[in-house]
Amino acid sequence: MSDPPRFDIRLGHEVHETENLPGALLMDRAAKEGLHEIRSANWPTSGTSLEAVGAPIARAAMHGGESALFEENGVLFEVTLWGSQVTVTAAGRKREEVTAVVERLEAIFPPPDPSSSHEVPVTFWMYTPQGPRPSWRPIAVPAWEEIDSNYSARTRDQLAALMSEFQPARGGQLLLWHGDAGTGKTFALRALAWEWREWCQIHYIVDPDSFFGEHADYLMSVLLEPPFPMMVGGERFGPSVATPFFDRDDFDGEEDEDERLWRLLVMEDTGELLSADARERTGQGLSRFLNVVDGLIGQGLRVIVLVTTNEEIKKLHPAVARPGRCAANVMFDSLSREESSEWLAEHGVEEESPGARTLASLYAQAEGRDPSETVLVGFGG
Repeated sequence: MSDPPRFDIRLGHEVHETENLPGALLMDRAAKEGLHEIRSANWPTSGTSLEAVGAPIARAAMHGGESALFEENGVLFEVTLWGSQVTVTAAGRKREEVTAVVERLEAIFPPPDPSSSHEVPVTFWMYTPQGPRPSWRPIAVPAWEEIDSNYSARTRDQLAALMSEFQPARGGQLLLWHGDAGTGKTFALRALAWEWREWCQIHYIVDPDSFFGEHADYLMSVLLEPPFPMMVGGERFGPSVATPFFDRDDFDGEEDEDERLWRLLVMEDTGELLSADARERTGQGLSRFLNVVDGLIGQGLRVIVLVTTNEEIKKLHPAVARPGRCAANVMFDSLSREESSEWLAEHGVEEESPGARTLASLYAQAEGRDPSETVLVGFGG
């Protein structure tokens, strides 16, 4: 069998900053040497250094991370470690050799184990001039039992069912949380991430207007992003990043259920997508949204969508309100006067509440701040 032909191309790669050098060298050598098998992968990791990979051909250090070029068994590969994210690009002549290198790097840079530190890895998405870009960051989260007293009886019962009893189905994968600002929606979201950590990955949409706007590639990039492996209690969940996203086994119904992770798309403060006049105010955003939930786009993708809003939704759009579309509709109430007084006593404040209170105002009082000057912290804060 003859060797594959070498590429007869010229690369005009301008290296503006030193951190681009390893990648530029990889592209140059791959073209000159005919390294036609190329694989890229990225995933969150608990690794903090490239030293275990070996001696680099070239290395560039930058604020918050480093990038280096390596060669092993005829495979040339670049590894970039930035914060809690590792990105790998490997090029070689044989697919199995490239795959072996990526698998070795997976072992060197294991995914974070949230159970060891009460954290979960969250993928934050935003649209940039270069297109959709994900970034990973571990988020400290509470268990539900640690914060259930933060909620009124009605809200607590609804959330408890979601935390421990929710079973995702084929259709109706929409969760709607609404209530006044400061009633604890973000606290509950963090707890949900912890309680669902073994079977669901969190994808937070930073800019939902763009996500449901004119950039169709944004929506599809989020939906088709391969699930990354997770560690829970020392046990690995999810597929290897060296495994192709679409594989023959994905369609024969024989895959291991533990390997088929769900993803939760989180969009905070986007209730305008669900109102009765949504089409007039947001154009086609609602149609795309509904296709994600249970339309043609969302079929087989194991996607759940969680929308939170501080607005009162008096009337949902008919397409959203129809039976089976919305799997959970949770109203976040303020705590009653009795519940607020009990909450304050549990937090060392021996004082009766004058009336119904939001969770944010109660925390402000417990911390010695003016309850009227509450500060709301987002999911990534």
